[in-house]
Amino acid sequence: MNRFAYFLLFSLLAFISCSNPGEKPPANAGKVTAEKQPAIFDGKSLAGWEACDYVAAGEVSVDGKTGVLRINRGEILSGVRRLGYDKDQLPKLNYEVTMEARRVEGDDFFCCLTFPYRETHATFVLGGWGGSVCGISSIDFMDAMDNSTMTAREFVEGQWYKIRLVISDNRFQGFVDGDRIVNVGIKGRKIGMRFGEIEESVPFAISTFRTTGEYRNIEIRKLEEPEIAAAAKLDEEDEF
Repeated sequence: MNRFAYFLLFSLLAFISCSNPGEKPPANAGKVTAEKQPAIFDGKSLAGWEACDYVAAGEVSVDGKTGVLRINRGEILSGVRRLGYDKDQLPKLNYEVTMEARRVEGDDFFCCLTFPYRETHATFVLGGWGGSVCGISSIDFMDAMDNSTMTAREFVEGQWYKIRLVISDNRFQGFVDGDRIVNVGIKGRKIGMRFGEIEESVPFAISTFRTTGEYRNIEIRKLEEPEIAAAAKLDEEDEF
C-alpha cells in the first residue's frame, strides 16, 4: 500500500472514531437563549435613572450597601424617574409594580408613583393632602382627593410599607401591606396626569412633596395569563 493509500485509510478511521450517528444535537441547538429582563432598579446606583426636573428639588441618592433609594425633601416636589426599561420600553398594560417605601421626614406624600397606561400616564399617590390621602390621579380630570379611588390611611414615620400596583386592561388596583385600597374600573374613562410639574415625572418615577422618602426592592413584572384573566373578572364586581 503506497503512502497516499495509508493517508486515505487513516483519515477515514479518524472520521469514524469522532462521529456518533446515534448522538442527538442539544435541544437548544440553533436557538438563542432569551435575554433575562434586567431589574428596573439594581439597588446599587442610579444607573438608568435621573432626577426629575422639578424646581428646588431635593437630592436623590442610593446607598449601595443597603439597596435603599432616597429622595430628600425639596421646597415642593422632588423625585427620580426611570429613563427606559427592557430596551427602552416600559410595559404599558398588564403588569404590576412592587416596592417597599417609607416616609423619613415630612407630612405629605412620600410616594407618588408615576406609571404608564396605554399611551398615557397616571400616578398612585400615598400619604398626600396632609399625610393620609391615597388614590389615583387623575381619572376623568379629577385628582385622587376628588375621585372614587380616594382613601385615607395613617403612615407611621420611619416604617416600611409594601406597595403593589396592578395595571390591567380596564382596571387599576393598589395595595398597601396586602390591603387593597384602590380597585377602580377605568374602561372608557379619561386617564392622565395632573397638570403641573408632576408631568416631568413621566414615564416612570417616584416623587415626594416636601417630604423625604426611601425605597427598596423596586420591581416591575408582566402579568401571567391567569392573572390577566382574574383581573378581567373583577370588571364584573362593584368598584370601591
